[in-house]
Amino acid sequence: MRAGSAARVLVAMVPLVLLSACQAARVSPAQDARTPPTTEHRHGALPAASAERPCPLPSGDPLCPMNSVFRDAYAERRTAMLAASGPVIVQNGDGLVFLHRGERLERPATNGRYHELKAVAHVPFALYLLLSGVDGPIDEALRGKLVSYEALLRAVLSTIDGRFSDAAQRERQRRIMTRSLALIEQATRERRLAPTTLGAFVRSQRADVVENVRDAAYQNVMTLHAQVTAWAARMTPEERARLRVVIGTAHMARPGNLAFQYFAAWLGEPSAGRAADERIAEGARIIVAENIFDADRSIALFGTHLVDRAAAAAFFDEPLRLDRDLLSDAAEEAVRTLFGGAPTQ
Repeated sequence: MRAGSAARVLVAMVPLVLLSACQAARVSPAQDARTPPTTEHRHGALPAASAERPCPLPSGDPLCPMNSVFRDAYAERRTAMLAASGPVIVQNGDGLVFLHRGERLERPATNGRYHELKAVAHVPFALYLLLSGVDGPIDEALRGKLVSYEALLRAVLSTIDGRFSDAAQRERQRRIMTRSLALIEQATRERRLAPTTLGAFVRSQRADVVENVRDAAYQNVMTLHAQVTAWAARMTPEERARLRVVIGTAHMARPGNLAFQYFAAWLGEPSAGRAADERIAEGARIIVAENIFDADRSIALFGTHLVDRAAAAAFFDEPLRLDRDLLSDAAEEAVRTLFGGAPTQ
């Protein structure tokens, strides 16, 4: 297998590691899915309205302040509908937010073990990124990066015994780190690297990386479940029936998104998480916020859905009409007129 192909296989096996930067809000390394952190933070329940965008028309045009009335009314209505909407859970990266009866509660969506497994799975991928363009001599700048990275890996390797009490997990992390150190030592000693060497390294790491991915996914799912179950105990049956979920995800990580699959199963929604299986329905209880990694923006997006569906029902007798571009139907007609039929490219 060529190095590029082998690396693509590795990348495909570690989708979860692309979702977030490492350990922004770390919890105890010894903590696992059965013992989520206990601290709960309360803040104001609703986000502030976003700043008004500048008017695209000439300064002083009376259409600008007139349109600002619409924007202000929209923001106020969104805030009011959010307040009356019932409970909402927002999952964004490593965090969960629960809006319930005027309170905003925040908890982690992941745990320390998840981050440890993810960080070790990143090691072969980082070396691929550093070395994938090399076919021959290694320049001094790259060699310096490898030497610095080697020091970091050795420091982490010395902590593996204290981090992983499970023997299988512990030895797996040692194998991943030891293979990675061997590649660095070879590259820095010989000051050159062939793509076939990198390809063989990627293949050698594949099985252990897959196991790290499996264990990390388990930790993530179980941490979600422990927290969602705890919050569910706060809700009445009526509130649970009205619960909505907003999930933040990167665009390319959306198909099969772990949180989407978990909440779809927990809520009894029809989708298994793959984008092709998602069904947009009037009563859909899960909203996916692509490329939004801020809880307040995710909450605002949920409010936008509430306002738009109510307005679409009022104006168009079609509650989902504003879930797509308002101009889409007219655009199709205009494009067909311009190109003499449906464009083929």
